[in-house]
Amino acid sequence: MFSPHAPPLRGSLPPEGARFALGRPGGKTSFLVFTGASMKPNLRHAWACLALMCLHGLAAAEVPVATAEALMRKSGIWSQLADLAVQVKGGMAQASQDGSLPPQDLKRLEQVAEDAFAANRLRDTALQVLTRDVTPAQSVDALKWFDSPTGRQITAMEEAFSANFDDMNRVMADGNKALAQASSRRQSLLSQIVKASRAAEAMATMEINITVAILQGVANAMPHSTKGSAKDLRKAFAAQRPQMVAANVGVALSMSAVTYQAASDKMLEQYVKFLSSKSGVALSISMMDALDQSLSHAAQRLGSGIPKVPGTTSL
Repeated sequence: MFSPHAPPLRGSLPPEGARFALGRPGGKTSFLVFTGASMKPNLRHAWACLALMCLHGLAAAEVPVATAEALMRKSGIWSQLADLAVQVKGGMAQASQDGSLPPQDLKRLEQVAEDAFAANRLRDTALQVLTRDVTPAQSVDALKWFDSPTGRQITAMEEAFSANFDDMNRVMADGNKALAQASSRRQSLLSQIVKASRAAEAMATMEINITVAILQGVANAMPHSTKGSAKDLRKAFAAQRPQMVAANVGVALSMSAVTYQAASDKMLEQYVKFLSSKSGVALSISMMDALDQSLSHAAQRLGSGIPKVPGTTSL
């Protein structure tokens, strides 16, 4: 659980300006548009689930790799990272639905993505960050929380939410209904969880990293591509990051209402207490950094793994 809760990632919307022209022979221009309406549910689902698990995080003086791995496994992030390659490939398939890439080239592109976003590579990067940033004292506090009865139940609820997620619209409708029926005290607790977990920020980070990887990957594989560099793409997204984060707050709140529906107010209070503690805040920051570096490195691997051959899509 990077930041206390990753559900918000699922609902955040990429910047309105996420439109990049991909030139093709004949002068025709193809546009890849990633918005809340066009983004495939399974990709947004991956963001939200991972963010949800990431939100339970910690962080600064080195800890053994075994300890960092235990934090990742107990928080649920370890297993969540195994699904990202599938989600990225799904996004690429969606981005090339107009036939801009021949089937054989799309298949090769997906193979490159499979390697770039391989679970072991994502985990290795995250482990390096956590072993470097998480202090022994913070790891003790975090593992104590994860192993507590309430911590185990909270994790189980998050994993169940992720496993059963099937329709974003339904989840949002159920979440809004749950919020409307919740007491003011419970609404406040859920809001504190979203804020303390930095869920909205984590969602924006994942969206930017993965969307840039997909856009860059598909564009690099197309002939006469006019897309900007990865740096330019990130700059375009960064300009609207505040709006993305703001939009994700509401999504995170609705998702949290569904995720923790079975939790008592007392359990939520205990969770808020952990997330707001010195170790809880530090862990959330470290987990977000681990997530950001894992995905940005994967995006770089994807870009460098696709030869840029003008006028051809030969990979």
